[in-house]
Amino acid sequence: MGPRLRRLHGRLGVHRSHDGFTLIEILVATSIFGIIAIFVLSTFGESMRTAGRSNERSAATTLGTQVMEQVRASVNPYTEVGFTNIARTPLPLGAPYDGLANPTPYTFELAVTVVPNNDLTITTVTVDVFRTAEPTPFVTLTTILDDQ
Repeated sequence: MGPRLRRLHGRLGVHRSHDGFTLIEILVATSIFGIIAIFVLSTFGESMRTAGRSNERSAATTLGTQVMEQVRASVNPYTEVGFTNIARTPLPLGAPYDGLANPTPYTFELAVTVVPNNDLTITTVTVDVFRTAEPTPFVTLTTILDDQ
């Protein structure tokens, strides 16, 4: 601070020590820090929830893929494996899907829909993976099989 400014402050009765911060400066700095910390923590929490949902969706897709691989592994899946429609069922599934494994902590229910189309000689297989408490499928996988 220059000499003119010191004289002006002296005339106005403003005497300020340069040894530390004022209470107002500390309150403003703490408020700014608090607002930034709240923003960072809320963003971190949301990213953790998103990662959890992503892990759950990945586990559901893996289960659906396991069923699809069992269907595709047969030479003629509809007649040789003998799979048919399966209503929404909790794991583990019965034959022919008894090799299905769910090593994750998530609980799912599966439904398999088999729709033959005799005009085109194809069969459409749809696997729906449900969360236990939800009415709509969490993951849906569909494949078309040709009987040729």
